[in-house]
Amino acid sequence: MREGSLEAPVRHPIDWQAPDFWDEAKLDAELRRAFDICHGCRRCFNLCDSFPRLFDLVDASPDEVHGVPSSEFGRVVDACTLCDMCFLTKCPYVPPHAFNLDFPHLMVRARAVAAKKNGVPFGVRQITET
Repeated sequence: MREGSLEAPVRHPIDWQAPDFWDEAKLDAELRRAFDICHGCRRCFNLCDSFPRLFDLVDASPDEVHGVPSSEFGRVVDACTLCDMCFLTKCPYVPPHAFNLDFPHLMVRARAVAAKKNGVPFGVRQITET
């Protein structure tokens, strides 16, 4: 498959049972890889607020994505609404492209790792229990 094809993207399942899924160093490396690809493309600038936040962070950094502290990535992750618009309509790098970029699944992974590390706040737990 070549970039810009009219074929539907391929959605791979999240392998949440793999030990690498929960590894914070590997998550940080994957976030940096994805953010570097997104920063270079910027087709998704007008979707959810994750992308303008990401681009502002990278633009303010002297060393692009590598200069952004990992502690700032939470702002990008929190802004993602998981609407899938970037995956389904905008991104030319979704599977089966070699970059294999799935931004919404990466945000789910980042949220899961953060919840496992820090716990889920009481208010958020209550809101999800209808």
